[in-house]
Amino acid sequence: MDELARAPRHGPHFNELRRFLNQIQNHKQAWTFLSPVNKDEVPDYYNVITSPMDLSAMEQRLGQDSYTAPKDLVANLTLIFSNCRPYNDATTVYAKCANKLEKYMWSLIKEIPEWFDLLEE
Repeated sequence: MDELARAPRHGPHFNELRRFLNQIQNHKQAWTFLSPVNKDEVPDYYNVITSPMDLSAMEQRLGQDSYTAPKDLVANLTLIFSNCRPYNDATTVYAKCANKLEKYMWSLIKEIPEWFDLLEE
């Protein structure tokens, strides 16, 4: 039982991924991506976007250890942005938020030496 109690509850990258995701969630441009797109407000969204993603789903996946490496989490973040742009015109507040939040994401990645390999993708 002692071994079980000492075993880590999450994968090796959990804490750094949680910190990174929290920084993204707390950015002032993240508001539109915090929860899933509401089907009642945007009825055709799920007909157009076949792989929806939002920050609450990412938080849930992180808690379930679905992200085994930083690249997995970053892939879901970039999915959020790539979903937003084709659905929303570039002049909309949503597309502008996506652009600013993505720029912020890359600036955070540049501050983590262990994640530099993600910058080449």
